Amino acid sequence: MITTETNEQYHSNDAIGSTSVKSVALNSVAHWFGTEVKSSPAMAFGSAVHANFLEGEKNLVHRGPETRRGKAWTELEEGMGPDEILLPVQEYHRAEKATQALRDNMQVEELWGMDGWQIERSIYVTCPETGLDLKCKPDGFNERLRTIIDVKTCQTAAPAAWQSPYGPFYKYGYHIQMAFYLYVCGIEKLKVDTANIFAVESNAPHAVQCFDISADTLRHGHAIMIDTLKLIAEAKEAGEYTTGWPDWVEL
Repeated sequence: MITTETNEQYHSNDAIGSTSVKSVALNSVAHWFGTEVKSSPAMAFGSAVHANFLEGEKNLVHRGPETRRGKAWTELEEGMGPDEILLPVQEYHRAEKATQALRDNMQVEELWGMDGWQIERSIYVTCPETGLDLKCKPDGFNERLRTIIDVKTCQTAAPAAWQSPYGPFYKYGYHIQMAFYLYVCGIEKLKVDTANIFAVESNAPHAVQCFDISADTLRHGHAIMIDTLKLIAEAKEAGEYTTGWPDWVEL
């Protein structure tokens, strides 16, 4: 099923999403089960750049006071509607600059300017291998181009950092996330089989780098993702959510 809904509606659905899969793959089922993802200033900033770039016409990002403290902030925050984001003044301007950097990038403009993009659509399926209910919400997918796009804010968009096994791409499990997106899209019979990332730095100079994720990298992420889904299904069936770690590990 493909639908349009608010982020609040999407996150309230109990289906397994990419955040859960990454949490288990990079840590354990104990780190995933019963935990809530708490918002942080970095997450709010990333969401703001996403909203500005993907759905700028909706004016979802709002400038708040200088800080997140005080009555003025609380009153404005309480008045926010679904998917609206409030940022302190300096963060608001940084988000605008990061968004503009994305729009000004020639590679981003060329790919994102093509016809056929479906933006922020929620996809719900049942995993044929585990029976788990799955969900994903790619920033954009395009069946004509057979690809998905995800926008990432980051501290560095330098290619050397992203290609490193210790860099943000592998550290945050983006190879698993993108493989998961393609897997869910495939179950829904969407014609997409490649994945790309637009990375933009959160701070000046707000450098932008486009990444084309190789087939080998996606296969690696897919293998980890499938093993993780099986682990989640086994934990849910047994009702046991432990780390599964050994007593001692040699370093």
